[in-house]
Amino acid sequence: MRGIILKGIGSFYTVLCDDGESYICKARGKFRIDGKTPLPGDYVEFEPSGEMEGYMRDILPRKNAFLRPAVANVDQLVIVMAASAPKPDLLLTDKLLLDCERRGVSPLLVLNKCDERDTELVNDIISQYQPTGYRTIEVSAHGGEGLDELKRALFSKVSCFTGQSAVGKSSLLNALLPELDLPVGGLSRKVERGKHTTRHAELWPVYGGAVVDTPGFSLLESDELAPEELPSFYPEMKEHNDCYFTACLHMSEPDCAVKRALEEGKISRGRYERYCELVKELIEKRKHRYD
Repeated sequence: MRGIILKGIGSFYTVLCDDGESYICKARGKFRIDGKTPLPGDYVEFEPSGEMEGYMRDILPRKNAFLRPAVANVDQLVIVMAASAPKPDLLLTDKLLLDCERRGVSPLLVLNKCDERDTELVNDIISQYQPTGYRTIEVSAHGGEGLDELKRALFSKVSCFTGQSAVGKSSLLNALLPELDLPVGGLSRKVERGKHTTRHAELWPVYGGAVVDTPGFSLLESDELAPEELPSFYPEMKEHNDCYFTACLHMSEPDCAVKRALEEGKISRGRYERYCELVKELIEKRKHRYD
């Protein structure tokens, strides 16, 4: 039989079949020998061994896989930011968008807490990401604003919710699926830093697809990325690729089309400055790779 892994605890995995039935399947020892780890989102073949139980026989080929969060076959990464507090970490957002581009995952930017929005902050975020072409939705988990639009964006996709702590990922999922009743950490009064509430990645079937609530936030593993590759993962930079140098980093090179677009306001200065940070970070990693 075939199905999709919803969650795993130890060596036992909940597998949902097309007929809507769920089985608790044990992973065979050969996965450990072969260096394979079943992940939520994996499509698997299994052999029933009792009432709603079975043994996992094979993991079908993945189209992508994330380590943090540990989930496979993601169609869409829902990057949640707060429209108020905590202040959005846009460098983290850019790294997540970069990860989407590298893995062939569609990004969706969601601004939560719009019932208490900082209008200047929201307008700044929207203006920074508008040149990318990425979709942005403004929502409120508590007030209900934008939830219908978000539901439509989730239809027939495996969507992974991620972002900083305390931006309301679990609150959003509770608003979309009240029956989940996920624990909500909230924001500390003393410091604007959230309490981690989610302990493991888990798929929740919904809207003809599934959503994933994930622990904490993801960070890009960029050790294998060359600095020269970075511009190809920025949609707004790919529109302005007629630079004098073919391998232009768009930093100090003369006759750079991207820098012209920046001066003309066609590219966000904030996003460009964070891009430069990432280029320098990758150059430093390359210098020390073999130390």
